[in-house]
Amino acid sequence: MSDPLTAAAPTASSSEPHARRARTPAPQSGFAPWKDPAKAPIVRFENVVKRFGDFVAVKDCTLDIYEREFFALLGPSGCGKTTLLRMLAGFEKPTSGRILVAGEDITNLQPYDRPVNMMFQSYALFPHMTVEQNIGFGLKQEGMPKDQIAVRVEEAMTMLELNRFGKRKPHQLSGGQQQRVALARAIAKKPRIVLLDEPLGALDKRLRQQAQFELMYIQETTGTTFIIVTHDQEEAMTVSSRIAVMDHGEFVQVATPGDIYEAPNSRYVANFIGDVNLFEGKILSQAGGFVEIEWGGGRARFKAVAPAGVSPGQLVWLSLRPEKIRITLDQPADGNNAVEGKVVDIGYLGSISQYHVELSNGEMVKALRANSASTVERPISWEDRVWLEWPADAGVVLTR
Repeated sequence: MSDPLTAAAPTASSSEPHARRARTPAPQSGFAPWKDPAKAPIVRFENVVKRFGDFVAVKDCTLDIYEREFFALLGPSGCGKTTLLRMLAGFEKPTSGRILVAGEDITNLQPYDRPVNMMFQSYALFPHMTVEQNIGFGLKQEGMPKDQIAVRVEEAMTMLELNRFGKRKPHQLSGGQQQRVALARAIAKKPRIVLLDEPLGALDKRLRQQAQFELMYIQETTGTTFIIVTHDQEEAMTVSSRIAVMDHGEFVQVATPGDIYEAPNSRYVANFIGDVNLFEGKILSQAGGFVEIEWGGGRARFKAVAPAGVSPGQLVWLSLRPEKIRITLDQPADGNNAVEGKVVDIGYLGSISQYHVELSNGEMVKALRANSASTVERPISWEDRVWLEWPADAGVVLTR
């Protein structure tokens, strides 16, 4: 079998390499080892706790990550995601619990004895070294012979299309090129796992979006397990096979990007991932797999797919994404799943417009409408009275 690092992409030079070279099939196509009970994880956090004095940064976390996954740890600053990554890298030790890689307990191993390599947000490139020297530094530290180092460095530079920059120093490179050098250094050692700590945070938006696809391409090509820490929801949704959403040192939900967006398990997750509208109400009845929810003290009734374990009289929240809501000037024929309001703001976003609609009780609802016509004239404008409606299966009923 050929080594994944030597089976690199074509070497055409481009500032946007992913746009020109042929892409390999994504492992995410039908890739779901977490659904196979017989599949052993490559990384396991087992009841891991991390305390700094009286502060508990990570609270009894258990998590399995599988080989070839691009796994994202997502959450706000201080939620514990970087601490988890640092414990896996060996820069921090758990207060209790175990960390296993490929079934081996590595909890007390030194960082250099672990089959992982970390790419830092700052890139941590040596300013006095060339690109080639930076990429080969870790291999040199391990005592690898010079001829083998040269081969590994060449392979990594070819994969990341850095060959023409080999003799340059970091200050002679753009931010995106420095990011690729740091990644080349990480994969040159051929670790089983690459850890990425906010790797794209220093890039501007356009370059960051480009780099996201570049990371996906490299991960797909090498077959290496990537674990990324980020607070950027869009980044996590773009690159990952699964996401662990964290809050106050705990996992709130671990699922695929699609499941987290379409089926959040709590108001926290629904609010954290993308835009959402939340209607608070009480269950009136349940029948045929649907529930009827009373909203606004009897102002309206909503029909929605019933979650497990709800009962009449229970307080719930109906979670609705703005793109699921239809905004119209005409009152819908069906009174269910429809509310009236006034347009107070409009955001023109090119292909779509975002409407902020104030309801009779003062709540603000966001709705999206496609700009299908070539004119900027809007059929719905500021101060218009409008109706918002949605199908019964558009929302998610949340109990917490």
